[in-house]
Amino acid sequence: MAGVLKRVRWGRVLGVFVLPWLLVALALAGRAAWRSEQYFHYPRPAAVLPADFGSAREVTLRTEDGVELRGWYLPSRNKAAWVLAHGLSQTRMDLIPEARALHEGGHGVLLFDLRAHGQSGGETSTWGDKERQDVRAALAYVRAQPDVDPARVGVLGFSIGSAAVAEVAAEDPRVAAVVLLSPFNTLWLAAAYDFRRFGVVTQAGALVPFWRRGIALEEVRTLDAVDRIRPRPLFIVAGTEESGQPLLDELFAHVAPYAQTWRIPGASHGNFAATAPSEYPRRLLEFAEAALAPGEGAR
Repeated sequence: MAGVLKRVRWGRVLGVFVLPWLLVALALAGRAAWRSEQYFHYPRPAAVLPADFGSAREVTLRTEDGVELRGWYLPSRNKAAWVLAHGLSQTRMDLIPEARALHEGGHGVLLFDLRAHGQSGGETSTWGDKERQDVRAALAYVRAQPDVDPARVGVLGFSIGSAAVAEVAAEDPRVAAVVLLSPFNTLWLAAAYDFRRFGVVTQAGALVPFWRRGIALEEVRTLDAVDRIRPRPLFIVAGTEESGQPLLDELFAHVAPYAQTWRIPGASHGNFAATAPSEYPRRLLEFAEAALAPGEGAR
């Protein structure tokens, strides 16, 4: 009888004190998972060719896993060229300021929609994981162009695009130069950082949409990739008003011995051309010209 009473008392304790907290934790995790899931649902508008991109030609790429990507290629006038990869919920249109600055300086530019964005195929974004295949397909196209010296091809990426280009450049020594705009240190942190308020409960909930899509969270680590890019030219740009400033502090300190960095005052996540309309394209082109100067890509 005493044993039964003890079990009853413990059951009441669990019911009164533990169960409510468990329900709260489940509710918080569920809400985080729902909010995180929204990152995978966004409009996919068609691209409209700018009037001053008259020399551009339509491009169709196919990745290693069979995804068809759509883009534009602006031919090179100086034998150097760049592959540009946009961010989450964006399209090639969002990197037109960067493409314009580079092309006006004579560089070739490939602008394209990442998988599951814009006019490209694919069912879901993977935040830089499978997008590595997209970047490799884009590089193969550019290197094959008769107006391009394959040793003078660089990559530029914004946000999830920066994660993809950093990983590809780290594995491919033929990538001559790298520009990372608003990068994140690791994919895990990018997915979970904004859900850190309630610790592991909400962060784990936020990762559920990534886990169920089979995204390789541990394989996309810009903080490690940048070390494998050196000694090739590397330029990292971010805004002072982006979330995750402590993470940017860590990344900028990490690359300080070997990379160029710039924190744009007043800029948030990617509005660089609007915040620094003169200095930003000037600095970007200056880096590109120095990084892909004749003979530099062979280093």
